[in-house]
Amino acid sequence: MRAIISGSNGYFGSIACRYFQSKNWDIVKASRQPDAHLHFDLDRPGDFANLLIKSQVDLFIHAAAANEVSCQSNPYQSIFQNVAGTKAALDFCVKNGIKYFVYLSTFHVFGTPSGTINEQSVPCPMNDYGLSHLQAEDYVRMYTRLNKINGLVIRPSNFFGKPVNIAQCKRWTLVPLAFCKEAVTTGKIVLRTPGYQLRNFISVKDICRVIEHAYSQCHAVPLLHIPGPDTMSIRSFGKLIQSVTKKHLNKSVELVIPDGPSNHDQFTYSSLYLKDIYQPSDKIEQFVADFCKVLTASQEE
Repeated sequence: MRAIISGSNGYFGSIACRYFQSKNWDIVKASRQPDAHLHFDLDRPGDFANLLIKSQVDLFIHAAAANEVSCQSNPYQSIFQNVAGTKAALDFCVKNGIKYFVYLSTFHVFGTPSGTINEQSVPCPMNDYGLSHLQAEDYVRMYTRLNKINGLVIRPSNFFGKPVNIAQCKRWTLVPLAFCKEAVTTGKIVLRTPGYQLRNFISVKDICRVIEHAYSQCHAVPLLHIPGPDTMSIRSFGKLIQSVTKKHLNKSVELVIPDGPSNHDQFTYSSLYLKDIYQPSDKIEQFVADFCKVLTASQEE
């Protein structure tokens, strides 16, 4: 099995590369980094779209994108990267005869969700991050309708996983990483809101397992939500870290939560199809325990 992973140097991509290599897949790394097998610069998507490769590739996993922080601080460039970058990846696949394409989207296409959210729910993005991903999804759907590729759009929830290289990690704004780091380095987690908003958490490795099982079924299931087994509020996640660090590290962590009303809508992130493909099982509590131990050890070095 040979697969190209774009954004291979990123937080998700680097973990995914390592996972699929452990399954004896031949992984071709695509990014703007010098050590990449294929140079893919989201600011110059046309260059990648016109690349020709000699080897046969079975699957393209498109994980290169501008994250939510970039979309907020530099929206025009980020929208271009997410939408034009996806079209370039699709054109690259068509040009090189790559049959299967998986696009890593996000549940943020739903903006401020409420009620039960599944694959039949109508997206309603509330920022450039969600909207640019939804527009990129439409490109995947269009190329699939035109029989140019066999496309699968996946929408994971908030994902977590130990970075392959902690020193080079650039995603410390993600709640699972940020809270663990703050707890270990400062002994305190400070919430900016009362923290009643809910989050569903899925491990990167579980996302990879879903891709492994689902990509060849994209004819039947072209859109797939990937919720994880844990849904909790931000404040509950902070309390979980308090409990875990006390139990596993004998470390007391202060949790600072400002007062305020609980005015966030309740929602359930779900899938109509995932149960028949693969059931994610990685619990975020185990990640917190393992990652806090790693952070503590690196701090002591």
